[in-house]
Amino acid sequence: MNIFFNSRINANQSLLNVLFGQQQKAASSQNTGCRGTRDTLTISASGKEKLTKSTSGRTHNTSIDSSIDLKSYIASAKKTNQEIIENAGTQINAKTSEYMSTGKAFRAALTEKYSKLAAEAKTHSNPENYIHSKYFDKSSEYYETNLTDTERRIAYNYEMQMCRTGKINGVNYQDSLFRGIEV
Repeated sequence: MNIFFNSRINANQSLLNVLFGQQQKAASSQNTGCRGTRDTLTISASGKEKLTKSTSGRTHNTSIDSSIDLKSYIASAKKTNQEIIENAGTQINAKTSEYMSTGKAFRAALTEKYSKLAAEAKTHSNPENYIHSKYFDKSSEYYETNLTDTERRIAYNYEMQMCRTGKINGVNYQDSLFRGIEV
């Protein structure tokens, strides 16, 4: 069955398909004969920059993650432990010869990471607001886009600790620094 509405069958094809249950096999783009002016939209340079930033996102934390060599921290811990064993003789005194665990090595790596991030935060007029907006304010230009909710919460807590006290407490292996790492 063919229905013609003033030679506008192509413009109404989708409606007809819905009404009469026909499946369209191939989509074709045909000129419907519309003439006239089109609305235009002009985006300013600053608008384009914000649009690009909002879609690409900021990934500063994971950039710092990639600059930290976890394997070197582990190798350093192993070397320290080997030197303690070699210099111990026949006995190792736990009070004078401290074992360097991978946990301590990872804590040192986390300290390096969050020292860098806290130093950057302190360059802002209100470091705590900067840190909060970086992790929780999606409209902020500093918002970190490539963190999971867990990584975001951990990073916020560590960076605030480092900013306030100059150290971090504990090691959380769900930090973005440990993505894809097997020990």
